[in-house]
Amino acid sequence: MKYSLVNHNFLHALLPPQWLASLGKRLLRPLIILWVVVLVSCDSATQQPLVEASGTRYLGIEQDSGVQAFLGIPFAEPPVNELRWERPVPIKGSLGEVDATQFMPACMQTGSGLAWYHGMMSRVGVDPSLMEGPEYSEDCLYLNVWTTGDHSEPKPVLVFIHGGSNAGGWSYEPNYHGHALAERGVVVVTVAYRLGIFGWLSHMDMAIRNPGLHDLIVALDWVNANIGAFGGDPNRIVVSGESAGADNALHLALAPAMAGKLTGVIHQSAGWSVTSTLKPEDGFALGEALVAHHLGADGTFDDLKRIPAAELLDSQLDVFSGHYFSPIPDPETLPVSLEETVAGDSLPGLNLIIGSNRNESLMYIPEGAELTDYLEGYFPPENWEDIKGMLGADLSELAQMDRLRSAVQYTCPSLSLAQAAQEAGGAAYVYRFDRVREGFEAIGAYHGAELPYVFDTHDAWIPTNSVDLQVTDALVDYWVAFLTDGSPSKSLSGDSEITHAIWPAWTHQQQALVIADEISTQTHPDAVLCEFLNAAQVASARH
Repeated sequence: MKYSLVNHNFLHALLPPQWLASLGKRLLRPLIILWVVVLVSCDSATQQPLVEASGTRYLGIEQDSGVQAFLGIPFAEPPVNELRWERPVPIKGSLGEVDATQFMPACMQTGSGLAWYHGMMSRVGVDPSLMEGPEYSEDCLYLNVWTTGDHSEPKPVLVFIHGGSNAGGWSYEPNYHGHALAERGVVVVTVAYRLGIFGWLSHMDMAIRNPGLHDLIVALDWVNANIGAFGGDPNRIVVSGESAGADNALHLALAPAMAGKLTGVIHQSAGWSVTSTLKPEDGFALGEALVAHHLGADGTFDDLKRIPAAELLDSQLDVFSGHYFSPIPDPETLPVSLEETVAGDSLPGLNLIIGSNRNESLMYIPEGAELTDYLEGYFPPENWEDIKGMLGADLSELAQMDRLRSAVQYTCPSLSLAQAAQEAGGAAYVYRFDRVREGFEAIGAYHGAELPYVFDTHDAWIPTNSVDLQVTDALVDYWVAFLTDGSPSKSLSGDSEITHAIWPAWTHQQQALVIADEISTQTHPDAVLCEFLNAAQVASARH
């Protein structure tokens, strides 16, 4: 049985029912409007804040909590027509006055993400018809800022990059809203970037490689130049992401254009790019296939710019079926693949939070799958029995498949990266998220499960008890401490009822923060398994 990473979508993005209850039949309207209504109505907006940056006046929303939201801020010209697949053009000069009170359309994407959400809603007993996706457009290069009006001291800045296999997702999914972290003295920025074939197409005739990464570089340049006006400290910018967003965050930290501009990286639930990178020739072949699909053998890449976006999106489902949109090596954005960087001991010293969840793969395992399907994808038969023993004889076959796939694709590459960062003179703080909500045993600590805890944005339809809230308080404390001082334990100030464990940097002692019903520091639960699997893969590669 073959399987892939193409469907990295996230349960955390579902629309909270407390919003749905008050909105009633208005759910039939585009959610991009509804979410703006929520921001205003739920927190009783009291006045309209104004921030001036680089000659532009931004009018935002101020909430009773004191949090100010500036939404839909353009950071680059719309990448449409002749700018499709080209280098993003930064916004320069004054835009006059910008109405920053509503989110802008998400970047172009297929309906597979929303279909996945609907499937997950059905699995947990939520009516899928209650959720609509946002409006999509090629004109999508916007960012959002959450802050407070208190600019007496510069605040640390968190720039968050959404996941979605680089093919879906949007910057304002409900669990990415930054109001709670802003209340704790952080300026939160969420950014959009071109997705799918619009952001990650490769072709020999393209002037640049990895347009999506170029978008993110321009967004971070905007943050560096302007975030001071919003109360942020340009000398304390941490880039963060989950799943594909985490890989993008790490790639940005390694990009030459970002040298000296970032103070840390938060890498959540990713890792596969440490062991596999798209080869340029494979990317170029797909680009040629797209041209031939639309224009035949005599078509040119430039002709694709005249194909309507909707038609291109339809062809993505055919030409790129099963393809994971990852960057290719490129002098500007990715001089050396992450795999080669780690293997070659050329990783710079990073200040890093990195981790994964216990059941990353559980909800992606298809019915009828067998453990041998996964073993044969990674290991020679002579290792199978030993691996089965390492996985735990007391586990069901489903649990064994989940543990193996989660380890190979998420956990083990992340631990290798943590070790490489430590050996390069950086500091890596490793976590493992094990917390399972009541009634969610079927999907466990799923892919994306940690996000509402980190942002303190729990959806009301998900059962959230006192322990979940205590874990939330603790994780927010760790994150704020890392953003403030570069260490998640240096300046803990929260009042969580869960005793804060000291979170040490990763060393050969392999200590990690394990987040479950309680939070503790212990040897990473999969450290021994990863050592065994890594050794087996190395031995297999040699033969």
